[in-house]
Amino acid sequence: MNKNIIVETKGLKLYFPTGQKDKNRKALAVKAVDGIDLQIYEGETLGLVGESGCGKSTIGRTILKLYKPTEGTIKYKNEDITRCSVKEMVPLRKEIQLIFQDPYSSLNPRMTVGQIIGEAVVTHNMFKKKSEELEKYVLEIMETCGLDSYMIHRYPHEFSGGQRQRIGIARALALKPKFIVCDEAVSALDVSIQSQIINLLDRLQKKYGMAYLFISHDLSVVKHISDRIAVMYLGNFVELATKNELYNNPLHPYTKALLSAIPVTNLEIIKNKQRIVLEGDIPSNVTPPTGCKFHTRCPIATEKCVKEIPIWEEVSKGHYVACHYKGAEVK
Repeated sequence: MNKNIIVETKGLKLYFPTGQKDKNRKALAVKAVDGIDLQIYEGETLGLVGESGCGKSTIGRTILKLYKPTEGTIKYKNEDITRCSVKEMVPLRKEIQLIFQDPYSSLNPRMTVGQIIGEAVVTHNMFKKKSEELEKYVLEIMETCGLDSYMIHRYPHEFSGGQRQRIGIARALALKPKFIVCDEAVSALDVSIQSQIINLLDRLQKKYGMAYLFISHDLSVVKHISDRIAVMYLGNFVELATKNELYNNPLHPYTKALLSAIPVTNLEIIKNKQRIVLEGDIPSNVTPPTGCKFHTRCPIATEKCVKEIPIWEEVSKGHYVACHYKGAEVK
């Protein structure tokens, strides 16, 4: 793995005020991201998994400065961009891009494919509007993303879901970025189409050396595309490791529960597989539980988990976990 860090966050927090106060007259806020330390290396894919509402997409959008962080720092190529204004971020938009979750609502229905892909290219003065060079470049990007040249004058509604996602990828790729946040980029697609998009992202990464933050619910998809995987729960990371280490040696009870839910077809594995079912609902991230946030659903929680916040520590090279009883058997 290339050890040059392209994106780094320290103590990243993002709170959304609710406009309400608790019984002590203290303002309440949704703690969407609650202190994240993160490093993404050049040319790697960091997978980010967790249940809905845990803050995965919010992290991606905060790193891209679409949200203003409440606390902490964001660095891109070792440059602090935490307090950069919208105007100051414009030059960096060429290098950091986003692939949206919904391949239909993220595309302007009144624009053709050529206009959608070429819009940012013109905005950043790479080519002049309506020039032959622009059309040639857009066609080149379309071909790279598996879109035929005759599609350049078509509108989004004339495409399938997989084709629309390819348009979204082409739009992000057109600026030749170094870092892309893939926000549930394949979750809305059929399984067969998912594999095509995943393989496309993999090929593009090898060709252009981009880094991805790949956000997804699907643990099997994340394993296929990622170099490292971070597991998130209620605004915090609970475990981070290389994909093989995480799948072969999960240490946090929440990680074990997620992995136990992955469907398998091998009968021998099914016979010996133990399904870990978590009880209860995800707590509120306005008033999260004390101590370990996972203790209300954890099958091995003790009084210590209720009172003390577990330390985020490295237990082996590159394997981080936050749990008082890391590695303990979960039934």
